[in-house]
Amino acid sequence: MITQREALKRPVEQAAVLRSVGPALASFSIIGLILMWIAGVALVFLKCGSFCALPSMFWIKFIFISTLTLAAITTHVLYGQVKGANVAAATRLPVFSQIAGMSSLLAMIFAALAFH
Repeated sequence: MITQREALKRPVEQAAVLRSVGPALASFSIIGLILMWIAGVALVFLKCGSFCALPSMFWIKFIFISTLTLAAITTHVLYGQVKGANVAAATRLPVFSQIAGMSSLLAMIFAALAFH
């Protein structure tokens, strides 16, 4: 999200360099999300024993984690389409990166509330 926003403010040459980092960050995000899902499920079973006895804050966090996951997957797919010269896909990238950023922030806040 930050690199794409910063690319809008830069000259064409600098913007191209910043945009080239996006696909690598998208792949890195997918790996991070996989690790987060594994750690999250493990944390639930270590702390609560099952998904039955979880506070409502957990389920709010779960919504934001799910939104983050969908936004990250969509961003990854959009980068693949951009690589295939789909110009329309490039216009959707900023929207999904903002959704991912906000979902990530809200998920962290509600995770702290759920597992304090």
